[in-house]
Amino acid sequence: METLQDLLRSIHFRKMFYLVTIVLAAILLVLKYKLLPQINRKENLVQRITRRILDTLVTLIFIIMAVASVMFWMSGNE
Repeated sequence: METLQDLLRSIHFRKMFYLVTIVLAAILLVLKYKLLPQINRKENLVQRITRRILDTLVTLIFIIMAVASVMFWMSGNE
């Protein structure tokens, strides 16, 4: 069984992590702009909640990518 240190040093894991997170962020952004195409100050409660949830998820994806990048950098390479 691999340790966390070995997993963080794995080039294959890094490639898969970035591929999955970038695709997930792209899907969330496309979903957001297809569901809620324009910014409307008088949008109803459901649209406002949906917009905030999607914004929060996209922000979390980018925060996770930033933290993981630092962890990968600190762990070194194989």
